[in-house]
Amino acid sequence: MSGWLKQRRFDVDAAIIGLIVAIGLFPLRFFASQIYIKTIPIVLGLGCGLYLLAVRNDRETIYEYPSFSQLVAQVLPSISFVLMAAMIAVALHASERSRLFYVLSAITGTLIMLQILFVDDEDLHPSLLLVQVIALAFVIRLTAVYTTPTYIGIDIWTHMTQLARGVFEQHSLSAMNGNKHIAAPLFHLLVASSAMLYDVSLRNGLYLSIGLVMPMAILFVYGATKLLVPVRWAVLAAMLYSLGDYFIEWGIHLIPTSHGLLFFIAIVYALLRIMRLEYNARDFGLLVFLSIAIILTHQVSTFIMLVVVFSGLLAQFVLKLDIFQTTARRPGVYRKLEPVNLAGLLAFDIGLITFMWSFTPYNGNSFLATVLLYLEQTLVSSAGLFNLASNNSQFITLSAPTLLQNIETYIDASGFLILFALATVGCLYVLRRKRISHSVFTLLFATLVMTAFTLGLPMFGIRNFIPQRWFAFLYAPMAVLGAMGVGYLVHNLNRNVVVTVLVVLALVYPSVMVISSHGTLDSPFFPQDQERLTYTESEIAAVHTIADMTGSPDSSQLPRDKSLFIHTDHPYQTVFARTGAYPATAANLSADNRDGPTDHPLTVYRQYQSTGAPSFQLVKQLNESQSKQANGDKTASVPVYRQVSQQQICRPDQSILYDNGDVMLCANRTV
Repeated sequence: MSGWLKQRRFDVDAAIIGLIVAIGLFPLRFFASQIYIKTIPIVLGLGCGLYLLAVRNDRETIYEYPSFSQLVAQVLPSISFVLMAAMIAVALHASERSRLFYVLSAITGTLIMLQILFVDDEDLHPSLLLVQVIALAFVIRLTAVYTTPTYIGIDIWTHMTQLARGVFEQHSLSAMNGNKHIAAPLFHLLVASSAMLYDVSLRNGLYLSIGLVMPMAILFVYGATKLLVPVRWAVLAAMLYSLGDYFIEWGIHLIPTSHGLLFFIAIVYALLRIMRLEYNARDFGLLVFLSIAIILTHQVSTFIMLVVVFSGLLAQFVLKLDIFQTTARRPGVYRKLEPVNLAGLLAFDIGLITFMWSFTPYNGNSFLATVLLYLEQTLVSSAGLFNLASNNSQFITLSAPTLLQNIETYIDASGFLILFALATVGCLYVLRRKRISHSVFTLLFATLVMTAFTLGLPMFGIRNFIPQRWFAFLYAPMAVLGAMGVGYLVHNLNRNVVVTVLVVLALVYPSVMVISSHGTLDSPFFPQDQERLTYTESEIAAVHTIADMTGSPDSSQLPRDKSLFIHTDHPYQTVFARTGAYPATAANLSADNRDGPTDHPLTVYRQYQSTGAPSFQLVKQLNESQSKQANGDKTASVPVYRQVSQQQICRPDQSILYDNGDVMLCANRTV
């Protein structure tokens, strides 16, 4: 058996198996309507098919395909910088990232990718290309935070207005007592100390620290890829990652996830470095230091880091089986490249994490105990194949999405799907015997395991690991593998096919990524269907004024049935709750009378509810038979995006307690 395995083409076998799996998964689209269930089989099959086409040639010599002339190669960088200057001017003039801004972003991204893919080696200047990539990343992110008068996102309001502000004002971590971040305070310490050091507000301290460093994380992706492939594809990996919609999201919604992502990318680079180059105790010590830093920053990021280190240990174990007969060597070293032993690092990290999480407070218990309890409850009560619904929403009939909404859904997913297809080719490529090494196997296993947590477990109703947070982390190994896959296709695919693939990549990838809802939280490209997670000055002024009017009561001082909570749209209700202004929750709309008014005693209306994409809870009263099916629940609810009129939220029979022209606070006259 061992001798037979040593003769196999693992890359070809894996590609064939991938095609079979894709065909087998295709019928799942008839049982579930989730976007990735419909598209992943097609993309997986496309990636495997492209690789098999390239394997047929297997020439290892580049086909001649059209490339830019020297004059065009010299002019394109200037055009890119002019377009970036125009992007800044457009954003400042419109006081937001407008649709014109996104169009210019897509064009600029396409021009940079065309340079990376089609400039001759003689005219290729990696440093100039890298400067363009980083400059575009800075422009996309900093224009968002500069033109927005408030914070961008939801969680940031808790981290900044409560935790970081408490540290800033008290000069002590005691302000975070009882909060799970007391054992992971690096983000809040950094923001507070930056505000003190620069003598600026907390908001500016945030942007002058984490905000400025986030785009620079691209350099770690570039450095990691450069250890594996020629510099052209290293720049491509940096470009693919810099335009990632989830990476853009954590570059403008700056919370501990962003800080943890920085450390994670640095850890990936440090891991690949010790696997590819001669290393000493200092290099390994840096890796240990980074792992400690991420543990003290963010719990989800820490778990993802554990997955990568475990993947490295798994790769070490597989290579020790000696099935692959690796011949890879470190640059300048003539002995066989041995896998790096990561067992000690993994044991150290697990021990420190267990210790830290055992005394981290969370919901009246330790963080570790609470997380394990939640996971046990999920496995017992709600885990199951295609368990994609929640809150008994199967009892509520929703209107079919419009054509435009379907297009928007596919645009949101297209960037990830393109990266997934490229990463598929890259994963197959690293299975070639001459490419097999500890470093590439670590990337391969990390991508597979992280994809299972991100896409696989949610299919079974297991969402305890917060899969939405994983995408930006997953993009890092996918970008490295994707760039390696593109390099292989360029050298082996038919001339016409490779040009088509590269042109489609350069045209489509930047366009769909920069207008994805995940990267446009501050100013959605489709404002009537995509949620805006920023607020105007009058909306924030209303929050502060209502807090002053009511004395900011705690939720424990109000009835448990939430009857006296403020009811408004999501995400606006989160600002009231997270700033401590007043307890709030999302308003309910009747599923039977969807244009009817709400029945809440205390409501807040803002004009965005009639013009944007506010979210409400659509609620239906269940009959006796439905209640039995719903385990005794009397109502079913599902969140929906829906525009409402002022009269639906602030009813004519209510009194208006506050009105600043944009926001109204209304209350029943008997309250």
